[in-house]
Amino acid sequence: MRTALSLVPNLCHQALTQLSLHRARLKVSLPSDLGAALTDGVVLCHLANHVRPRSVPSIHVPSPAVPKLTMAKCRRNVENFLEACRRIGVPQDSLCSVGEVLEGTGDRVYGTVGALLSMAPPLISPSPRVQLAGFALFYLSVMSVLCAIYVHLAPHV
Repeated sequence: MRTALSLVPNLCHQALTQLSLHRARLKVSLPSDLGAALTDGVVLCHLANHVRPRSVPSIHVPSPAVPKLTMAKCRRNVENFLEACRRIGVPQDSLCSVGEVLEGTGDRVYGTVGALLSMAPPLISPSPRVQLAGFALFYLSVMSVLCAIYVHLAPHV
């Protein structure tokens, strides 16, 4: 029988896999040292907003003039992320602490990310058949409007 401790690496791997799948939709680049990148809370807040839009109303982000956030802003981002997770429905026992995120200790942080991503809408792309039907409908609509305009503007003989 597996112990809870033996599940941690698998849970981390699943969370990282899900996070990399959502990376394009998040429109953020993820560095190789993901633990360090999560410590300011910016990526985490964007992730929560991806799962449920506007769940984190304000995110402190670095600027070109000040590329490193203060510890107070990092803490506020992480607190906002954890509060959003609670509102979204992540179980309390799956949540990490603010300190674990700020210190960059990954196991519980990845568990929280995994639990949050399990509540994300599925990544479904329309099939080519559906895309073709949508395009055909759009094309026919545009051609009908152009035909109506032509008939209306053409001189009657």
